Amino acid sequence: MKRANMIFLALVTAAALSFGQSMMMSTNNSKGNATTMMSANPMKADPVVGNQLRNAPSSGTKVIFTTLEAAEALAAKQPTVLFFAADWCPYCQADLRDINANGSRLGDVAIVVADYDSASELKAKYGITVQDTFVQIDATGAQKAIWRSGGEGVDGILSHIVRS
Repeated sequence: MKRANMIFLALVTAAALSFGQSMMMSTNNSKGNATTMMSANPMKADPVVGNQLRNAPSSGTKVIFTTLEAAEALAAKQPTVLFFAADWCPYCQADLRDINANGSRLGDVAIVVADYDSASELKAKYGITVQDTFVQIDATGAQKAIWRSGGEGVDGILSHIVRS
């Protein structure tokens, strides 16, 4: 009987630890404010929510990628960043939430959201192999900077943008 109780206790403990790791956690920015709610399990992202976030209006300049020529024309006027976002990616969803809510903090920086899953030629041009990647381009489409965000949002963009 003791052995059965020990096995039961071990299973309950393992289940409790597993449940605790899947709980929501909040990250704080440098000012101590909660900025993002993300699941500890990245497979929990909702593609429908991701699609809605990609297409939602932003408080700054955020457009959906149409052609590289259109992005280059935008880059001729203002700093422009291609954001390779996947609807199913929790980090992309966190970035999009922040860009939509706090995009005005980007000032003149334009974010061009490219669908990671369908932009094969664009990914090949810039050597993109993983979603949640940002590429700043110039008016000729040349890469000025590239970085992975990990859900840093507007703060991450502002820390990586190249001003020239």
